[in-house]
This record gives sequence, C-alpha cells and structure tokens, in this order.
Amino acid sequence: MISTIATPIHSRGRHVALRLKPGEEVLGTLQDFVVRHDIAACTIVSSVGSLTHAAIRYANRDETTHLEGHFEICSLIGTLECAAPGEALNGAEATAKGGAHVHLSISDGEGRVIGGHMMRGCRVYTTLEIVLLVMDELTFTREPCDASGYSELVIRAATARHDQ
Repeated sequence: MISTIATPIHSRGRHVALRLKPGEEVLGTLQDFVVRHDIAACTIVSSVGSLTHAAIRYANRDETTHLEGHFEICSLIGTLECAAPGEALNGAEATAKGGAHVHLSISDGEGRVIGGHMMRGCRVYTTLEIVLLVMDELTFTREPCDASGYSELVIRAATARHDQ
C-alpha cells in the first residue's frame, strides 16, 4: 500500500541529533549516514548552522549555482532515505546509494536570503546542528511520476526491519 491523502500510513519515529563540523560536506554526509545506518525513511526536523560554500539549484533550473562566503542557514528541510539510488536532483553520482530531496535557504552578511534545492558541495563554516526524525514503519523510494515527469517520493509501509 502506498501512503496517500486518502489512505495515509502512520509511523512512530525516533529523533537523532547530529553535529557536522567545519569543512564537512553536508548532503553527502547525511546520505552516507542514512545508508550506513540502514534508514529507509527520514526527515530533517531542525537545523542551525552556517556554510562557507553553498551549492543550490534554483527553481526550474538545471544548473547548480556555487557560492562562496559566510552564510547562515535559515532553513534546511527535506527527506532522506537509503532505499533509492542517487539522483541528479541532489547532485549524487548515478551509482550512489541514498536518495534525498532537500531544500536550503541561506542568508549572507547583508541579510539577503536565497534558496532552492541543496546540492552536493555545501560545506560547514562553524557548525551544523541537525535533528533527524527516523520513521521506522515507513520506506521512502523515488519512482517515476507521469504527472511531474520526475522521480518523486513514494511512501510505503516498511516490511519487518531489524531494530535500529
């Protein structure tokens, strides 16, 4: 069964708190974490930190914009999973494990805010404190969607999994 508005699938969850240190690459580190810990469905529920390098794909664009400087993270939200192969959406290699759909908003030293899809290449400046919600009773995959033309999130009830 697939979770829909008409037939939602509910899940209990566990919170995992992480801190990424200066110089760490954000998206790849998060994807590696969910793959290493066999996390099939996860969402970012809180984040506070800063970046020196930002890699963002703006709305309705194919190319990634790379920025250097000092940026505050205003928002970092999205979903992560180990079940889906990497996708061009997040800049992963085609053979990568772990899927993601993460959005990032950052502000510069003048308070200007920009945002879009977080791509690989974002690097931590001072710290990045992240809280993830792991939903053990769900599995996320990315599957072709005829309506959008992209691989989109599909949510299913998880099969029996070992205790994390």
